[in-house]
Amino acid sequence: MKNRSDSPRPSPLASALPLVFAGLLPGESVQADFLEDSQGTLTLRNFYIHRNFVDDSATRSKAEEWTQSFIFDLQSGYTEGPVGFGIDMLGLWSVKLDGGRGTSGTQLLPVDKDGDPADQFGRLALAGKLRFSKTEVKAGEWSPVLPILR
Repeated sequence: MKNRSDSPRPSPLASALPLVFAGLLPGESVQADFLEDSQGTLTLRNFYIHRNFVDDSATRSKAEEWTQSFIFDLQSGYTEGPVGFGIDMLGLWSVKLDGGRGTSGTQLLPVDKDGDPADQFGRLALAGKLRFSKTEVKAGEWSPVLPILR
C-alpha cells in the first residue's frame, strides 16, 4: 500500500499547462478577440525599374521591368488567457506588365532557366505569434514596418 507522501507530485510545468492553454479553449470571448481584433490590408504597388548600362564592357544597353503587385497582409487578434496566441498571413502576387524582349534582369521578376521572366508569381507566408503581458514573440515570416523605406 502506497503512502500519501510517496505519491508523485505534479511538476510546476504540468501545473502551469492548464493556465497556458486556457486561451485555446473554444468559447465566445476567445473567438471574439481573435476575430474582432483582426485586421487586414490590401496594397497595390506598381513597380518599374530601368537600368542603363553605359560602361564600355557592358554586354547590353539596358534592363527594365514593370509589374503590378498585390500585397495582402492579414493579422489576427490574440486568444484570451494569460498567454495569447495568434497568426499573421502575408500574401504576395505580382503580374508582369512589361519585361520581355531581352530587357529582363533587374531582379524584379524571377527568371526561368532560359532567362525569360515569369509572367506572374506569388507566394504565401505565415507567422505564428504569442503574447504574454506586454511581450510579443513571432516565429515565421513577417514584414517589419519601416516608415523610412516607404
